[in-house]
Amino acid sequence: MPSKNEYHIVLTPDTAEQIDARGENRSFTIRRDLDRLYTLYQRNLPRNLTEGDACLIVDVLNGTIMDANNARMLWAEVEDGCSLEGLAEKWEVDGPALVEKLKQLNDVQALAVVDAAEGFWTKHDQGDMREIVREVFRIRE
Repeated sequence: MPSKNEYHIVLTPDTAEQIDARGENRSFTIRRDLDRLYTLYQRNLPRNLTEGDACLIVDVLNGTIMDANNARMLWAEVEDGCSLEGLAEKWEVDGPALVEKLKQLNDVQALAVVDAAEGFWTKHDQGDMREIVREVFRIRE
């Protein structure tokens, strides 16, 4: 039986090729690259999001899958959520101002926001929503 730190994963052919291009020790390469990625997410998570902004974002991303190719369009998902579902009013947020904040994000920052929202949905049933949002988005209000 594998230890707690061992995982069995299935990769896409493109990802497997990228890993193999970085050396023979796949385990080391995957561990190193994931450490780099998660550090980038932590360092690039925008600090100008309010609790309401983050609640709106997790609400709009509920059930939405975003990846490196579409995360830069996070602002459009939020804009739609505000105009079609009234999420700005629900979360008492200035919708257009949030959309503008999100339009200013680079790809890594947008992915960091998506990653934080996914982190929320992983633990959303473990306590108060706003507390979990503040934790995963690192909001200090």
